[in-house]
Amino acid sequence: MVSRAQIGAILDDYEDITIATVCSHSSLQIFHGARQEGFRSLGIAVGSQPRYYDAFPLAKPDEFLVVDSYKDIPDHADQLVAKNVITVPHGSFVEYLGADRFAKMAVPTFGNREVLKWETDREKQREWLTSAGVDMPRKVERPQDIDRPVFVKYYGAKGGRGAFVAKNEEEFKSSIRPGMKYTIQEYIIGTRYYM
Repeated sequence: MVSRAQIGAILDDYEDITIATVCSHSSLQIFHGARQEGFRSLGIAVGSQPRYYDAFPLAKPDEFLVVDSYKDIPDHADQLVAKNVITVPHGSFVEYLGADRFAKMAVPTFGNREVLKWETDREKQREWLTSAGVDMPRKVERPQDIDRPVFVKYYGAKGGRGAFVAKNEEEFKSSIRPGMKYTIQEYIIGTRYYM
């Protein structure tokens, strides 16, 4: 991981800060907020400059860095530093780049780099929420213990992609992606929201 001293040395040379993040639905609020606070913004896009920002002119970044793959972003660290970039990570950023690769990227970031690893760990999330007194759905330890509707979520910041409801072990087995880490919780009817 990049040291605090390395990041401090980079920040010492910064003048006008630019806020950067990966282009996705999550970035709209980040770019809009940067503009409201008087910062320049830079969107990191794969393949080509996204057109959907044209529909949200107040959330459109001032400039774009287009890369071939999300995995290429660390290769552009020097270019980002030259533009006085502070990255603002969000779920898509972590999902596409990976927490480990992000932690090694020598570009200043808003927040704690380690929290990205913690955010992708469903057990850690559950621990935090229960220790804060938040009621949580009952956890089902094994697929064979499914005796009512359950909600199955994969680890990582996937924005709900791949999650599914199963009523029994057979439905679970027909929907699960082999080799992916998951958590099983009782299904609770209520208002839909993302965490």
